[in-house]
Amino acid sequence: MVKNWGGLLLLMITLTACACWSNRSIAEENTGFLDDVMPLLSRAGCNQGPCHGSLHGRGGFRLSLRGEDSAFDYLAIVKNAGMRRVDTGNPEASLLLKKAIGEIPHEGGKRFDRNSQSFLLIRKWIEDGALPPAHFKSTTTKLEIIPAEIFLEGKTNSFPIKVLATGKFKNQSDVSSFTSFETSSPLISLSNEGKVVCDDFIEGSITARYQDQQVSARIIRIPIRSPILAKEFPKPLNYVDLHVNKKLEKLKILPGSICSDEVFLRRVTLDLNGRLPDAEEAQIFLSDTSLDKRIRLVNSLLERTEFSDLWALKWSDILRNDEKVLDAKGVRVFHDWIKRSITEDKPLNEFAREIIEAKGSSYSQPETNFYRALRAPDVRAEAVAQVFLGLRLQCAKCHNHPFDQWTQEDYHRFAGFFSRLDYRIFENKKKDKLDKNEFVGEQTILVNRAGAVLDPKDGKPLEPRFLGSKDLILEKNGEWLTQLSGWLADPLNPYFAKAQANRIWFHLIGRGIVDPIDDFRETNLPSNNDLLQALAADFQKSGFSLKHMIRVITLSATYQRSSASLNSPDDFGNFAYFKSRPLQAEELLDAISKVAGKKLGTQSFTGAPTAVSSPGIRSGSKDKSLAIGRFLASFGKPSRSLTCECERGEDNTLGQAFLMISGDVVLDLLSAQGNRIEKFLKDDMKPEVALKEVFLIAFARQPSSLETAKAKAILLKSKNPRDGWEDILWGIVNSKEFLLRQ
Repeated sequence: MVKNWGGLLLLMITLTACACWSNRSIAEENTGFLDDVMPLLSRAGCNQGPCHGSLHGRGGFRLSLRGEDSAFDYLAIVKNAGMRRVDTGNPEASLLLKKAIGEIPHEGGKRFDRNSQSFLLIRKWIEDGALPPAHFKSTTTKLEIIPAEIFLEGKTNSFPIKVLATGKFKNQSDVSSFTSFETSSPLISLSNEGKVVCDDFIEGSITARYQDQQVSARIIRIPIRSPILAKEFPKPLNYVDLHVNKKLEKLKILPGSICSDEVFLRRVTLDLNGRLPDAEEAQIFLSDTSLDKRIRLVNSLLERTEFSDLWALKWSDILRNDEKVLDAKGVRVFHDWIKRSITEDKPLNEFAREIIEAKGSSYSQPETNFYRALRAPDVRAEAVAQVFLGLRLQCAKCHNHPFDQWTQEDYHRFAGFFSRLDYRIFENKKKDKLDKNEFVGEQTILVNRAGAVLDPKDGKPLEPRFLGSKDLILEKNGEWLTQLSGWLADPLNPYFAKAQANRIWFHLIGRGIVDPIDDFRETNLPSNNDLLQALAADFQKSGFSLKHMIRVITLSATYQRSSASLNSPDDFGNFAYFKSRPLQAEELLDAISKVAGKKLGTQSFTGAPTAVSSPGIRSGSKDKSLAIGRFLASFGKPSRSLTCECERGEDNTLGQAFLMISGDVVLDLLSAQGNRIEKFLKDDMKPEVALKEVFLIAFARQPSSLETAKAKAILLKSKNPRDGWEDILWGIVNSKEFLLRQ
């Protein structure tokens, strides 16, 4: 396999000069093939994945994906196929042109017209001898879309744009007609006249690509609305609201009002503790008339053990703390270490540092368990980049990233940091002897003195390099993982603070400022960049304190807003309203258990009192454990096989409805001996008093007179009081108000 296309090409040019390009010299400046031909072929889609840019090409003709290897492409166009693709003696007979204009059969169809700029320029390049450039390296250092943000209102649905390329000598040129464009929505397109056309009211983006550069611009189109004065907005409670309100003012959307105390209590208790408030806790908060009671509530929730339980659960999910690859003891000690770190409010950058440079026993050094699930350098690199830096590198493993700046070299140099990790396995008492991914027993994570990732192009060892850096700045005698952890934990790291602030925001608000939350890239713009920058700066200033960041967000008016009503205008995900969303699987199971007044038992949660506090729940052999496992899986509990928040599902399914309506877990809790219903009957509690207790737990509010009357009617119609109460509690846990955090 040829490894160095550039060197081979120069040799071939020398050997064939007399046959093909006699009396012609290589172009002194790459103004033809690189600046014109390659961009025009990209614009026509010729080197995209579905066409000739695929791994094996199409019809015997293969180009590099999106033109990432111009030397390879030059050979494919000019030299291969018996040199029939370009005919310098008769340019219009060139297959490259005849197929593109549809003159002869072409699986990809007609790509441009005979009188188009693309046809004329490519023909001119062939007429001039189809010369190669002096070197196969892009001279464009920067790309800009003018304007960087397009705002349309009412019937106006289009706006002209242009793309400027800056060269290595700071010279600028308009490359709009040579640029490839992609949009975030089919409702956004580019007209032949060079205008962005937006066919509906939407917020999206358009991405421009030229040579190896790409840049995106935001597009917003709203219906005609009356301007909203700043004084009409709810009073901002901190800097979060200032940035959110500024964007909403531009969109002419009035945000939702501040939610009621009942809604806030239930919402923030679920978000910070993963549980429903106790009846007494709700009663005290609702009767409190002091102005600072929400502040005191948040501060108290941050110090409860349930806070550490919930956020240890979240981190265990994305750190792949799963029994199959870690074993039961590994899961427990890793979970305890994560929980202890959160309880101590360990700075998140130090939390990350300790994980990345971890080595030693998987039992006595719990953080080493992160590497037990990641057995190869490339898998480790992808996980670290995604979890801690918010970067998805996977697409750069086999070729340059099609939607981001990362090259294949960047990917493999970053993976090189993890190439010296190794394992000493003392014993493996796995249950499935054929499963290579199952490990049961202690392991030691160690670092070898030698080892490197090989360059996929030439097979030579690659020295590691930090992402975003073009220089090799490693200490010669330093340990690679220690240097990587120092770079990642450095307060000046350009990715860490933004990625983690965005992750925390997502867990509290329900949608990231960058969405998906672990996909930061030039072509995935933040919905509110000023807000993201402010959160990241505050997070850094606080010493990367998780509790500080949560306190700031939950005490903002943005977090405390009401959910959108049916008549609310679409805010395009700009946080005008609180996003109602389902309780997570573990939260839902614990909530049903709490309403029923019956604990499921520590044996169901590997010794933990609740599903949220469990280190990791694996389906056991007992029927009850199997039923609980099915319930949690159905409601989105991840298998922890991916380092991605996306693995936890929030979609509503028919299976979930069946489990709530007639599933064993719910019915067993409601009918269990010694549950809340039995207490009501034993204490001969009045229906209205009992109902108030249940409502305070389930909804953090008291029942209305109508709800009380309906409950009494159900009790009167029932054969016996127990059946009536089971029906009432069944209706409560199946209600929309219960199943959602409002």
